[in-house]
Amino acid sequence: MLTLVTACSSPSVPAADARPLGNVTATPRECGLISTNAIQIATGFKEYRAIGTKMSEGRFASCSIADDLGSKGKLGLVIRIHEPSPLSPEGLKNTKATTGGRDLPGGLGPGFASRREDVGDQAVAFVYGWTSDYEHLLSIEVTEGAPGRDSLADAVEFFRQLKPLLLTPSK
Repeated sequence: MLTLVTACSSPSVPAADARPLGNVTATPRECGLISTNAIQIATGFKEYRAIGTKMSEGRFASCSIADDLGSKGKLGLVIRIHEPSPLSPEGLKNTKATTGGRDLPGGLGPGFASRREDVGDQAVAFVYGWTSDYEHLLSIEVTEGAPGRDSLADAVEFFRQLKPLLLTPSK
């Protein structure tokens, strides 16, 4: 009797990356605020370029992280504070509905988290959170694709930690 044994191997799947982002404002930082370690974990970029802007009085306005600053560069993370918000309450409601957005976890709202296709059909996880007067909007966008990461969970974690620093109600 002859027995044949065959071995099948499945394609290699990246192991899930369950590392926590940690303190998203820990040093060293990019854009004067965002931890380089958290950026590398969330984006999967080993090397990247950061561009940050500030509002008047030296306050943080935005931070964009790309693997290359050229026209073919891929954005990995974009954090923006909008004062005033470019979206009306109705616009935020419509965006939430059209993207299938879900309310932020307990205590983080008002705001929602969702996914969308961006330029070049790249999937982006994002969070929009605002002040109760709708005057200030904090947006966090994480491009999906970091091996084994849940980009939506990462976007929510960035928001959770940055909200008290960046999203302040009108005085």
